[in-house]
Amino acid sequence: MVSHGGYRAAARALDVSQAGLTKSVAKLEEEHDIVLIERTAQGVALSAAGEEFVSYARAVLQEADRAEAWLNRDRRPVPKQVKVGASVEPSLRLVPSVLKDFRNAYPKTTIHLTQRSSSELVAAVLDNRLDFAVMRLPRDVVSDDLQVQPLYSTTAAIMARRGHPLRDATTVSELVDSHWIVVGDPARPGHQDESIQELFLQHRLGRPRFAAVSDSVFGAISMLIESDCVARLPAQLLRHPLTAGSLIEIPVREQSMLAYQIGIVSKATRRLTPEAVQLVAMLRSYARLTGVLELDGVSRA
Repeated sequence: MVSHGGYRAAARALDVSQAGLTKSVAKLEEEHDIVLIERTAQGVALSAAGEEFVSYARAVLQEADRAEAWLNRDRRPVPKQVKVGASVEPSLRLVPSVLKDFRNAYPKTTIHLTQRSSSELVAAVLDNRLDFAVMRLPRDVVSDDLQVQPLYSTTAAIMARRGHPLRDATTVSELVDSHWIVVGDPARPGHQDESIQELFLQHRLGRPRFAAVSDSVFGAISMLIESDCVARLPAQLLRHPLTAGSLIEIPVREQSMLAYQIGIVSKATRRLTPEAVQLVAMLRSYARLTGVLELDGVSRA
């Protein structure tokens, strides 16, 4: 009803009476002693509890749709697809490297690739919007609802345009007054980015000055090339054909001691399709064959 702007429009969309819908919601709230809908002069809005409940409800409905599609599979061919999320680093090399082989093996399967921040990808996996995600593993990613398969360890670098005035800086304290670009969810404050927390907050340097939070890595690169901003991005970008020669690494000492893990995250209770299982296997195989560091027994940086 919130998405429809009120009880009347929602009842019309559901083909039920407005009184019946209102009564059903009130009964649900009363039975569980909770407020899901807040009534205001401007209309209705979800409460904080309502927002959380809706995320679970949507996940259930999406699973029900998948079950119905499975039941109807013989009546009408269902297009095969794999919905994959990727954070910045694996989207540059790992994921693109296996797509050609996967397409050769499954020419009738479409891959839907989404690049987002790690927190957004975890949320999308949990509510079934993604089959799985290949991503930087946050420190708190462990959950009973998630299956985590570590792949390799990698590093980031402090980057700026070629000829940047602070190109010879060796400590992060020299960059305190710089303007930073963060790749992540534009709806979240930049200081919540793990890169910033590692470099600034853990070294008690306060919060840096943010120029932009971009949901596109190449949008961030464009801003870096055209300004004196700096950013912490995967070291792989320094060798990427689209950026090699345009960006340089600022040799910050604190940065050289940091590493992070890339892994595959899926929902523990969700059964992946054969196509998704094969794509996961290809990603794991490529990570091994190309010599990236396997993380069996390696502690998280």
